[in-house]
Amino acid sequence: MSGPDGQGRPLEARAPEARASEVEGASADAGRRAPGAGSRAGGARPAGLRRLKLVAFVLLGTMLAADLVSKSLLMDSLVLREGRNGERDVDLIPGFFALQGTWNPGVTFGMARGYTFEILVLTGAATLALLTWLVATRRASRLLHVGLGLIISGALGNLYDRIRWSEVRDFFLIYLGRLEKPDWTWPNFNVADACIVVGVGLVIWDALFGLHPTASKRAAPPGGGELP
Repeated sequence: MSGPDGQGRPLEARAPEARASEVEGASADAGRRAPGAGSRAGGARPAGLRRLKLVAFVLLGTMLAADLVSKSLLMDSLVLREGRNGERDVDLIPGFFALQGTWNPGVTFGMARGYTFEILVLTGAATLALLTWLVATRRASRLLHVGLGLIISGALGNLYDRIRWSEVRDFFLIYLGRLEKPDWTWPNFNVADACIVVGVGLVIWDALFGLHPTASKRAAPPGGGELP
């Protein structure tokens, strides 16, 4: 049924126009609401970044404790005394892996021997720089945070030894042949050294192959929605 309206047009002719206006109005409302939705989504990213930092610091504390406790236990077990190597060895995997207490005046895996003071200063400065990096970074990368946590835990564990004894306690030996006279040996190391090596590997891998999202700068798709 049709009838003239106030403007002289049939009611049926006005119905499609009314529906079109309603659609346009709804689209405009959605556009106005989109920035608020984007800010709420953006607020979740800093929370995720805080969780990554918490994980990094928990890992740091856990591995630092593991390093210091293992050093204390093995120092007694292998009869390692200041100024002389351990009095007993434990051959865990004959021909490959043993526990052997030694003192290391250098850095990881026995490098840079004879530079005790310089190593102490550089290790302290590097540890402070890494802590600053861990706290300040806005990169939402698990690999980066885990890697930094491992590196810092290892640096602190060995720094403790340098401050107390001017040397680092090492206990793990990889070798080939007979333990008494091996054909080949890898320099003795400890839990802290392993953490540093693994952490550096993770940070390098993340820099070369990882995605690089940040908590504050991330392009949004058209319409104000959140990226997947």
